[in-house]
Amino acid sequence: MGRPSSMLSWVWSVWVVLCGVGVGMGVWAEPAEDLPSIPLQHRVVLDQEGAYYLLWTPREKDVVFEVQVATLGYVGLGFSPNGGMKGADILLGWVDLQGQIYLHDRHGEGNWRPPVDDTQDVEVLGGYQNDTHTVLRFSRPWYTCDDKHDLPLSENTIRIIWCYGLEDPRDAESVRIHHQRGTKSLYLKEPRFSLPTFSDDVTTWDIRSSNISIPGDISTLYWCKLFKFPPLTHKTHMIGYEPIIEARNMQYVHHMLLYGCHLEDAPTHYEKWLQVDGSQCYSSNMPTSWRYCKAPLITWAIGSEGEVFPDHVGFPLGEDHGGADYFMLEIHYDNPSLKQGIVDGSGLRLYHTQKLRQYDAAVLTVGHYVTPELIIPPGQHWETIGLCSDDCTRQGLPEGGVKVFQAVLHTHLLGSDISLKHIREGRELPTKIKDMNYDFNYQQSRVLKEEMTILPGDALITQCGYDSTAKIKPVFGGFSSAEEMCFVFLSYYPRVDLTDCTSRPQLLKLLNTLGVNELYYGLDHILNFGPKTVNKESEKVEEYNPSFKKIYLNRAFDRLFVKSPEAIRNTSVSTILDNDATWRNKTQLTSFQEEVIYGTHTAKCEMKNGHNLQGVSNITKYPEFVAIQQVSPPCSPLQNSSRGVLQGQGDRKPEAYTIDSLSPRFQVFIESVTSQDPLTAHNTSMGVESENQGAGAGQATLCSTVSMVCLFIYSLQ
Repeated sequence: MGRPSSMLSWVWSVWVVLCGVGVGMGVWAEPAEDLPSIPLQHRVVLDQEGAYYLLWTPREKDVVFEVQVATLGYVGLGFSPNGGMKGADILLGWVDLQGQIYLHDRHGEGNWRPPVDDTQDVEVLGGYQNDTHTVLRFSRPWYTCDDKHDLPLSENTIRIIWCYGLEDPRDAESVRIHHQRGTKSLYLKEPRFSLPTFSDDVTTWDIRSSNISIPGDISTLYWCKLFKFPPLTHKTHMIGYEPIIEARNMQYVHHMLLYGCHLEDAPTHYEKWLQVDGSQCYSSNMPTSWRYCKAPLITWAIGSEGEVFPDHVGFPLGEDHGGADYFMLEIHYDNPSLKQGIVDGSGLRLYHTQKLRQYDAAVLTVGHYVTPELIIPPGQHWETIGLCSDDCTRQGLPEGGVKVFQAVLHTHLLGSDISLKHIREGRELPTKIKDMNYDFNYQQSRVLKEEMTILPGDALITQCGYDSTAKIKPVFGGFSSAEEMCFVFLSYYPRVDLTDCTSRPQLLKLLNTLGVNELYYGLDHILNFGPKTVNKESEKVEEYNPSFKKIYLNRAFDRLFVKSPEAIRNTSVSTILDNDATWRNKTQLTSFQEEVIYGTHTAKCEMKNGHNLQGVSNITKYPEFVAIQQVSPPCSPLQNSSRGVLQGQGDRKPEAYTIDSLSPRFQVFIESVTSQDPLTAHNTSMGVESENQGAGAGQATLCSTVSMVCLFIYSLQ
């Protein structure tokens, strides 16, 4: 990990204050004897020099940490909601010359000295200092009763902040400036990736870009290149992969996807393109046949170290064996500083074997497909959804369903949380895939402790929360990091031909909430990437001339105009969406958010050949269902909140209603709007009138999905 940027350096300059807290308070232990050896499951180096090691073991009620730091001074470890000091849960400790251990539980309030917590929710398990290192071992509950100062630790991404100094403090004011500091995101409850030593039957296949020169005049480049798997004599399973990223270019390679290419008479279409260095993905210049490379095999993103799949699954390779012969590698290069002279040959290393696993695996994409209709207004905590309809799974999945064993969650810079709701026969099932503290720079896949079964007729709702409070203009869906996405990539078995189950809201219905009645110059025409049929004779390699250009999907709105009402006739959609007044109207903003979630969506149910599954409706809506009751952990901040488990006795209906069926970001949005506008009509649709208060215990009122705040209201069991 490189040193922080200048802005991060400014933020982290306060960490010296963090490490300069008073020493007279906090947790103290007797001088330590030799620290007993215990098995610690996870180990990670937090700095580039190898001076700061963090080890930990998750247990049922708490987590045991051990820090091993190459210093004879103080060490700091914290858990931050955003990588900064404000709101961080901080532990600071050292071992003095007499062998006494000091460890304080503190919290950050801003860019000043963090005070000691009133309650010390950390237990010292031991520690020592030798000639080179300071070692501290301690435990900390996943959820403490300090709901004011401690950060709950969970399965979400945890942003670790750390520092160390070269001397022990003498008193509260004598701490010298830190020697090193930094931040790193981790999953504390999940095992970290570790590449095993494979047996002799496992071989590798490296696929890499051909030393592509990254243009210095565009900030985002999606580069695609075709590859052909070596000839096969027997069926082969891909059982894992790791990224191959040139060290000098690590900051520019954002994510990589490997797709299988499926066309009849595939060699005629693809063989000739193997000699080409590549093409800008999704541009008008991209060969049409490449658009049929639709079946995802690998989804790698920044922060991931690779994957090794469970012993019972493998991804088949070879067209004759259920896989593909030809593959397209897509690399997203991110160059926001427009640096010149970047040349890259990064790619992927696939591990494969002819010693077959029990099941053939595949990847299913769910969420909001890439389109500018993903609109995030400025200055908001916003929610977007993508629907995988029950109609699509009913016809696209086998009778016994499929089992998901891991998932990759993906948004861009504004993403703050992602979750996947699972609906079956009108009821929500427990959520197994979520990250309510999403980090754009840490997108390691989530390995499910228990596999998730998706049956025919199930519906999936991908919910993505965004924080656009620092934006003054809307952000749209698109390919660049400055635009947004909302995806979950599900690795599952047994393999089927369904590859994409996504949706998008309908643009005109969104604009109806902003006072637009009719449009002219249709969006679908503008966003047409090319014909759905491919003519192998029309694509000639010798006539191919790759070029680079900026691709911003929302520019289609520049050529889309209002037909009615007359007052805004001939106004472009871009003008309306860029107008600050559009988003200052709270009633209008609320209606727009409603339509995003509960309005009509255009659905995609796409097979590996690039065509939608016949007979599946291309229209879908947010399903009606009874929401699962959110159970708060012991002593969590939610326990005494209207967002947590409702308080009530017997048949008495609780006086407050949970809004946990949406993410915290949407809850914040609702609260921010309703605090300024009571939204009486919405309260009516929530069923809070006295006539509903007689519902018996265990009954649930299923609300109409017409209203944004019409969530599913529970009586206590």
